[in-house]
Amino acid sequence: MTVIRLDGILDSTLREGEQTPTVYFTPEEKCRIAEMIYLTLGSRSVLEIGAPYSPEYTEGVEAVVKYFDERGYKALLASHCRTLRGDVDIAWKCGTRCITVFMAASDKHLLYKFDGLSYEAALNRIRDVIRYAKDIVGFDRVEYTLEDATSMPIERIIEVAKTAEEAGADVVKIPDTKGQTDPWSFYDIISKLVESISIPVDVHCHNDRGLAVANSIAALKAGARYVNVAVMGLGERCGIADMATLVENLETLYGVDTGVNFKMIPKLYRYVSAVTGIPIHPQHPIIGRFARIHKAGTHQKTVLRAPDAYETIDWGKYGLEREYEFGAMQSKELVNYILRGFDVSEDKKTEIVEEIRRRSMHLKRSLKMSEVWRIIEEKTGISMKTYEEYFDAIIFIKTKPSIDEESFLRMLREYLLELEMTWTTYEVTGLWDYILHLKNVGGGQQLDEITARIRRMPAVVDTSTSIVFEEYR
Repeated sequence: MTVIRLDGILDSTLREGEQTPTVYFTPEEKCRIAEMIYLTLGSRSVLEIGAPYSPEYTEGVEAVVKYFDERGYKALLASHCRTLRGDVDIAWKCGTRCITVFMAASDKHLLYKFDGLSYEAALNRIRDVIRYAKDIVGFDRVEYTLEDATSMPIERIIEVAKTAEEAGADVVKIPDTKGQTDPWSFYDIISKLVESISIPVDVHCHNDRGLAVANSIAALKAGARYVNVAVMGLGERCGIADMATLVENLETLYGVDTGVNFKMIPKLYRYVSAVTGIPIHPQHPIIGRFARIHKAGTHQKTVLRAPDAYETIDWGKYGLEREYEFGAMQSKELVNYILRGFDVSEDKKTEIVEEIRRRSMHLKRSLKMSEVWRIIEEKTGISMKTYEEYFDAIIFIKTKPSIDEESFLRMLREYLLELEMTWTTYEVTGLWDYILHLKNVGGGQQLDEITARIRRMPAVVDTSTSIVFEEYR
């Protein structure tokens, strides 16, 4: 098996991730996300924290630099800039000491983005700006990104990379900008490039065809030493390689010591999901809730005896737990499992299984744990006090006419994130402005506390609360 030598992971959540449609981070959110990423990936990581040449994003880059300086974090913070001397100056003034300068040299980009700039002129610009950033301004690390590299013949990729190396670049990044290549082709590109230059190769893979993680791994196997990721795979269009998926595969399948604090990943993902408003897809590898739920009866039976018969992920590494669905495919073995220690006859257990299946089909959904225990009580006559009552609730919210909607929703999301709640928010017409649907509220006291906290939010005028009695689909 090819040995992967990983020098570091570059996280681009705060740069590429902010190019995700609908995503806008405040400087405060950038600081918190950057800190969480740093504590997750460790000191070997590079954090690309924004594109400061754009005036709207300068403040966020400066805020992260200041935040890290105040806390003494020894992180390599990078600015992302065009291949222009003015952009380099702005990045330096913001306080970053690592810079990524990007410029395409493919025919279509030179013609349509750079208005017919010649290939030779592009090489001269790349050469000039890298020398300026490294030798005159004094950046600790200068990385050159050959945008749209996979649209170019390998000979041109090598020529541009050599130009960057000779100009003083510390790293050459090869992005699959359009997400158009496949692992075998990308392996071939990277292996030939690695043989042709002396400085490390970094890769930045887009996910337009769903191959970002596979292409990233192929590139590392071909000799790339750095790889780019983003939380939740955020980024332009379909995003880039997902952090959790990539590091899990590198560690488990290839024995790479990534230095990642895996227990930080769920918290990091929940926070980024909350501030972006983009939910974590339930079938997202590793982090999605469905990833660790077993529904089919035969699966439940087998996993209860040998988890690795259907699983390859160590959930404990992430601070997560395996779950089971109680529903129409219910196994008797799972009922046996939750009733261990209780004296319940086999006939009663069969009745319990049949009732769970029947009720689930009638409601067209799985049952909550409290509903399962209620069925057990009905069938056995035993008063079960071993479970907490969980229910769903609806909170109706009326806000002031002058509300800053974005600020209010961010405040609401961050509060619910602290509670690790699952929720959906709807903006509506009529007497109320918003409807908040809360899942699995842990009792009446928690619901009262949540409602009281929402009432105290500056934008809120009034609330009304209803507990969900039943859910139909």
